[in-house]
Amino acid sequence: MEYRNAAERLIGRRGLLQTGGVALLSAGLLNRLSARDATRKGRIKSCLMLFQVGGVSQIDTFDMKPEADETIRGEFRPIDTNVPGMSVCEHLPRMSQHMDQVCVVRSVYHRMLCHNPAIYAALSGREVGESLAISSKTVASREDYPHVGAVVGRLTTQPLMLPSSVSLPFVLRNASATSPGQNAGFMGAAYDPYLVLRDPNAREFKMDELELPTNINPARAAGRTRLLQRFDEGIRRVEETASVQAYREHYRRAGDLLDSNATRSAFDLSQEPEQLRDRYGRNMVGQSTLLGRRLIEAGVPFVTVYSPVSEINSPSWDTHLNNFPRLKQELLPPVDLALPTLLDDMRDRGLLDDTLVIWAGEFGRTPLIGARRSNNTNNATGRDHWPGCYTILMAGGGLSGGQYYGASDRLGWYPREKPLHIADLMATIYDAFGIDPSQSISDSRGRPHLLSEGRVVPGLFA
Repeated sequence: MEYRNAAERLIGRRGLLQTGGVALLSAGLLNRLSARDATRKGRIKSCLMLFQVGGVSQIDTFDMKPEADETIRGEFRPIDTNVPGMSVCEHLPRMSQHMDQVCVVRSVYHRMLCHNPAIYAALSGREVGESLAISSKTVASREDYPHVGAVVGRLTTQPLMLPSSVSLPFVLRNASATSPGQNAGFMGAAYDPYLVLRDPNAREFKMDELELPTNINPARAAGRTRLLQRFDEGIRRVEETASVQAYREHYRRAGDLLDSNATRSAFDLSQEPEQLRDRYGRNMVGQSTLLGRRLIEAGVPFVTVYSPVSEINSPSWDTHLNNFPRLKQELLPPVDLALPTLLDDMRDRGLLDDTLVIWAGEFGRTPLIGARRSNNTNNATGRDHWPGCYTILMAGGGLSGGQYYGASDRLGWYPREKPLHIADLMATIYDAFGIDPSQSISDSRGRPHLLSEGRVVPGLFA
């Protein structure tokens, strides 16, 4: 409440800077930009997280069990890849020729059985209490631990004129409940990732909020900025709270964005060759992935692409029903276009050396077809939620490709080798950025919180 009231008082003084009901700098920009503190040097400069909403079936993609009973292995068969001893699902033929570029982590786990608490764990590295682990009603709150990208934006130094963290192309919700872990949580709205809430595949895709209102020319905007600065100088001595400081920095960076041709250019997919856009896939997944690469290349340190993996009739990887036809017809084909193309594209541009790419969902699916483990309806044709052991892909940032890290047991229920808790994964990501995961980080009221409960995983990075 203290944060909100201070921010509202500050915004109130800026109300006179509005013309025709349109603010010179929109509230959306004010709530999505970040200030940052310098820290030690890391091995990576950026991270592109491709978040597969709903939870990918590891058994049907990258951790297949061909020797298991049909009730486990399912309908799909493995195919050889360009790495001896590695196999992938037969419906990922293009990806099969790019496995030398990825590390397949087959032993990730946590305890969250429903989407919202699992999303929170996967994006912040924090588990909620046991009573909420099976609740779809876990709702985002300003008391939550922050999204990993928000932390990176706050604790690393990056070029000006760019958002420090971007998420696209929508906000995750489970029914009417906004999923926790997507924003800056207790750090306050000033550190929230910049949101792109539109489909990059749409013909009319454009970031209107990065343009000045038509009735305000650059000279007029500059004059209003100078006026704002004088107001800030007048109130600085009496309202030097952490929240007011954050909003002041937010406002300055919002102005930088509006002044930045480079920022507007980063969001302009029309600059990409048509042939390359076709290779990524002319769908929301493909074009969102391409936009993520453009933002990384422009200098944004953390980009999260939430993948709605079908434009037919399935909004996510949540395959409680008709697991195999949905994977084959709707879910796997966009991945088999976008992911291999991204890896080649980033390699050719020299971006993989200091960029970490993560392809992951909030959990996996049950090895046993038709098993019920969550509070959802699951039938004989589907796989239920399963966080006990699942698979993610990692590439770039000093990782060695063409290898496995960890392993699941014979049937895929639990880790057999090198178990990797989601908190440990988050701590390792922070460490790669040069951020000490054991440090304290303050909330918007100045209260300290341990950044991560995990430990840095030895041997994951080369």
